[in-house]
Amino acid sequence: MRRFRSALTAVAALAAFAGVGVAAAPAQAATTCTDKGHKYLCQYRVTTTKLDNGTTQEFVVGTDHAVWTNWSYPDGNWNGWVSMAGWAQSPVSIDHFPGSLNSFTIAAVGSDGNYWFRLRYTNGSWSPWQVSCNVVENASLCP
Repeated sequence: MRRFRSALTAVAALAAFAGVGVAAAPAQAATTCTDKGHKYLCQYRVTTTKLDNGTTQEFVVGTDHAVWTNWSYPDGNWNGWVSMAGWAQSPVSIDHFPGSLNSFTIAAVGSDGNYWFRLRYTNGSWSPWQVSCNVVENASLCP
């Protein structure tokens, strides 16, 4: 029964972060800014980090409240904005793991008021969104 409750809590939390059943404030109510051709909510600013190879990676909260990312190439060109999905109501924060700029987490407050995060692995792939370990202690990426 404990596992069922934990699973049910995790599913409900994921639905809350994804914006399922949650009405968002109209996009026109927020001030928008533009970065490299992509509109985002100014109040949540652009969050930037550098990787070991000098690549710059940026994160914004788009007008759809999803987290979006863009990164530079060694020649100075940019990839183009890619949605990381989710539903954020805060700036994106970045927390690097000791000893590597290539492995880090991004986090933001979801529609349910909890912190949600994704882990960037050293190979550049990403974990799915997961609610904070303070909410679901035995989640897959929690220590």
